[in-house]
Amino acid sequence: MKVLKLFTLVFAGAFAFFTAASQNVSINIQTQNSGIVKIGESIFLEVWINNSDADNSVPVYKLRPQISIPSKIVSIASKGHKLPEGWSIISNSKGVLRLSNGSDIIGPSDARIIFIALTGTAEGGPLTIAGSMNFSTGASPGITSGPATAGDNPADNSSTTACKTIR
Repeated sequence: MKVLKLFTLVFAGAFAFFTAASQNVSINIQTQNSGIVKIGESIFLEVWINNSDADNSVPVYKLRPQISIPSKIVSIASKGHKLPEGWSIISNSKGVLRLSNGSDIIGPSDARIIFIALTGTAEGGPLTIAGSMNFSTGASPGITSGPATAGDNPADNSSTTACKTIR
C-alpha cells in the first residue's frame, strides 16, 4: 500500500512539473558605436528577443516589441533595418516603433537579433532609448494586444540604452 501511495505521489508531482511549463520571452537592446551618431548619419540599435524556454516555441504573431526613441535627436530611418525572416514593422510613428514576429516561430532556447537603423537629426544627449516586450493575441497581423506567454517574467520585458548625437 505504501508503494502505491508513493508511486501516486511521484506520478502526480511529475505530472504537475511537466504541465506547469513556463515560457519566458525577454528583450534586450543596445546601440552600436557606443550610442554616438553624427547628424545625418546612421547607427544600428540591436534588439535581442530571447525565448528562454527549453521546451516550447513562441507562436506566430505573439510578440509585439516596442521601441521608443528620443525623437528630439534621432529618428527611426524609413529603410535600412535588418529584420529576421517573418518579422515586420507594424507601425513607426512619433518615435515609437512596433514590431511583430509575424510568421517567425522562435524555437526553444533560441533568440532573434533585429537591427533598427537610427539617424541623427539634432545635436544632443545622451538620451534614453527604451524597449519593451508586448504581446499579441497570436492572430495575423499581430497588432491586437493580448496576454503574455504563460509563465512570462515581466522583470525582463524592458530594456534601456542611450544615444547621443554629435556634429
